[in-house]
Amino acid sequence: MSEIKVMKSEVEPAFNDLRNKIQALNTDNPNCHFSSSKLSLTDKIEEIEKSYYETLKTYKEILTNIEQDAWESIESIFHTDQRVSKMMK
Repeated sequence: MSEIKVMKSEVEPAFNDLRNKIQALNTDNPNCHFSSSKLSLTDKIEEIEKSYYETLKTYKEILTNIEQDAWESIESIFHTDQRVSKMMK
C-alpha cells in the first residue's frame, strides 16, 4: 500500500476540465468600431478595450503555465508514489 495517496483517476478529470476551460477562454478582441466621431470618450474606450484584451491574453497564458506546472507536479508525485510502493513490497 502506498504511503503517498495520489489517485491519478481523481485528479486527472479536474485538470482536463481546467485545460478545456482555459482553451475556451476567448481572448480575441472583437474590434468594436465607433462611428467616425473622434470624441475623447471613444478614444478612451478603445484604449481600455485594447488593454483589457491584452490583459486577458496574458492571464490565459499564465493560467495555462500554472495548469501545466501543477499537472507536472501531480505526475511527479504519482511516479514517486509508484516507486515507493514497489520498494515497500
